[in-house]
Amino acid sequence: MSYGIYHNKTTLKDTLMIVFEPDKKPNKILKNNDVVELFYDNALVGINIFNFSKYLTLSNNFNGFIPFLLENELNAINDILKENGFNGIEGKENSGFVVGKIIECEEHPNSEHLHCLKVDIGSEILDIVCGSYNAKKDLIVVCATINTFMPNGDKIIPSKLLDVPSYGMLCSGKELHIDGYENVRGLYLLDDKYKIGEDFYKKILLK
Repeated sequence: MSYGIYHNKTTLKDTLMIVFEPDKKPNKILKNNDVVELFYDNALVGINIFNFSKYLTLSNNFNGFIPFLLENELNAINDILKENGFNGIEGKENSGFVVGKIIECEEHPNSEHLHCLKVDIGSEILDIVCGSYNAKKDLIVVCATINTFMPNGDKIIPSKLLDVPSYGMLCSGKELHIDGYENVRGLYLLDDKYKIGEDFYKKILLK
């Protein structure tokens, strides 16, 4: 099951949030000590761990967004869950944010501002509809793949924009929570230090 992880001592009152289904409003909870499981009917949609800093400090906290967990961090979180009677979570091999290259860029047939792109992410070529003004062929960009959770809590799913299928999203600096890009429009552009197919957040956080 895909999930997103978020932690911010100030705005979230030191709560680690593990989100499985961001569009489902919980209607049932199970609580034990600092751990709460959130359910929509019988489906688990989230887990909260309160007072999280007394248990662990995460090394890859990117402005409140945790792109990935190190193995020892995943094990520590699972120990917390299991000690309180809950199941652990599975690890993720990557953040879901992949370095890609736009290899085709055409105008959307039904829109004046959308582009129909083909994006090479190393393992495959993705069809992506993008509205960024600076999208063009040969740019190196950050691609959020299907089932990836964004820093703002949204989950990337297959979609259609004006009848054209799209299988991922190309990201701006603001969407990636890059400092200094809060008011900058357009795709966040990478240089040739980034290799097609590598994990964007691991590249910048595991230097």
